[in-house]
Amino acid sequence: MRIDSTQEGGTRSGPRGPSRLFSPLLFCSLLFSIVGLLSNTALAQVTSGSLTGIVNDPSGAVVPGAKIVLTDANKGYNYTTITDAAGRYLVTNLLPSVYKITVEASGFKTFTQGSITLDVGARVAVDVRLTLGAATQSVEVTAAAPLLSTQDAVTGQEVDRTLINDLPLVGRAVFDLAFLAPGVIQAPGATFGPQNNGNNFVSNGGRNATAEVLIDGVAATTYEPNTGINTVLYTPSVDAVQEFKIMQNNYTAEEGFTGNTYVNMVLRSGTNQYHGSVYDFLRNDKLDANNFFTNKAGGKIPPLRRNQYGVTFGGPIKKDKTFFFVDWDATREHGGSTHNAGVPSALEKQGDFGELCTKNDGTFDANGVCSNSDYQLWDPYSGQYVAGTGRVLQTPIPFNNLATFQSAGNPNLNGTPYQLAGAPGNLIDPVAAKMIQYYPAPNVNVGTASYDPYNNWSGSGINVNTNDQFDVRNDQRFTDRTAFNARFSYAQGTYHGVNCFGNALDPCTQGPGVGGSRSIALSLNHTFSPNTLLNVSVGFTRGLSDTKGIAKDFPSFDPVKDLGLPAYITSSGTPASPVVYIGGGYAQASGAALGAQAWSVYKNGN
Repeated sequence: MRIDSTQEGGTRSGPRGPSRLFSPLLFCSLLFSIVGLLSNTALAQVTSGSLTGIVNDPSGAVVPGAKIVLTDANKGYNYTTITDAAGRYLVTNLLPSVYKITVEASGFKTFTQGSITLDVGARVAVDVRLTLGAATQSVEVTAAAPLLSTQDAVTGQEVDRTLINDLPLVGRAVFDLAFLAPGVIQAPGATFGPQNNGNNFVSNGGRNATAEVLIDGVAATTYEPNTGINTVLYTPSVDAVQEFKIMQNNYTAEEGFTGNTYVNMVLRSGTNQYHGSVYDFLRNDKLDANNFFTNKAGGKIPPLRRNQYGVTFGGPIKKDKTFFFVDWDATREHGGSTHNAGVPSALEKQGDFGELCTKNDGTFDANGVCSNSDYQLWDPYSGQYVAGTGRVLQTPIPFNNLATFQSAGNPNLNGTPYQLAGAPGNLIDPVAAKMIQYYPAPNVNVGTASYDPYNNWSGSGINVNTNDQFDVRNDQRFTDRTAFNARFSYAQGTYHGVNCFGNALDPCTQGPGVGGSRSIALSLNHTFSPNTLLNVSVGFTRGLSDTKGIAKDFPSFDPVKDLGLPAYITSSGTPASPVVYIGGGYAQASGAALGAQAWSVYKNGN
């Protein structure tokens, strides 16, 4: 909540006389009750702006007592005030729009200037020079110098509706337009498009993902659970955004809770004219080039079917008083992705790792010892400690064949359940022997001189994503003193990554998942007197992410029965295999070599 009281400069906007239709005390009581009921609410900073200036006569002397009428060209709202003894006027709490100013004073022609565009949070000045004459005569300014924001020192970039509507966008991700601002660059490793967190950019050298995002004056970010970064909870569709401003440094008192950058966004609202749109944006693999690695492996272009479509509609419910705006945006995407990996050969799945030596320019001698010791396997139970040198593995595994080698074990383990069984292949863990069978067979350059055991498999598949979201906004002017606006936003989507191995130990997919967000923004503006203005804004934004895990795709998979794992692995209630990471230069399909990703089962509401 913000209460402004001004005793100098100009007088605040607002009419004379009492409010007839709605009590400001009732409004305050209502909104404070809402604040008490909503959990995790965020008190909003203002998105409105102000217009000020000095009225002069032809000689340059100030004109006190001049009547100022500022009219919202889109909604028909009038804001009235008079100039003070210094000839200055001030009209505050103005929502982003196009305005017309009319100035009347005794002995002077009526002055009119239109097309005054106020951006989100703008504080600009328009000075007026009157001309002698009768009030029935008028002077209309049809062209003027660009408006300058002389009331603060905030730096940044305004992105208006024209830029939002006309500029191309990858995946129509509206926050990518933040890169139009000077000093804003992409964070290392980040991407463009809807998959990128909206504020994941570096601004003037500051840390990425720390910018605060306001939508209609309500915070739309929260802290990511595992780190100190901010994540954007709700991203409106491109066609729902009126404008936003990238504010960098030198904020006024209303802004805060951020590193060094503020994104102040305002969604569209209705006007005195009905307006709407219908759209469908298409992307298709028929228009794309093949992935380099897929093409090299002889694969086809991964499929891509992406449609983003929707409607917008807004207008008056009661002209000059009540307005509405609604929008709906939907995305349906089937997108291919390519994964590469180093997978075991058929012999390695049986325990024979001889190709580790031969594929790395090594040879075996008559005893089966590789000439390159870096690629020789050793019996881990045969190590002996040599003083001053550490542990030394003494017994090589002939020809790197674990299936035919029988380890003697460690005599210190005799009589314990940890001693190895006396049989060939006793170094092979039975669970690992079953898990390795879930690898696909090599399919890249097999049987050729260019075969690379570290990167010998490539596969493509389809990622499926859907999203539906809508916004509903109402703007109401109860009296010339009291205005109110409310917005509700809703988003819900599903996602399912490709299962690149095609089984329950796939490392690529996280199984099916759902996500979405909800956002409410309420704002009340009331003028108590020419010197006292009340602005109350309250909002609630919440995001949801729920990844079900690969077990949802394989309900019959049982890690205890199928892999031989101990029963306690299912005590969490989520059946899943362990995740395996393999280094040593082996390509991993999707951050892991085998098994469900560690974060596959994840539920978060923030």
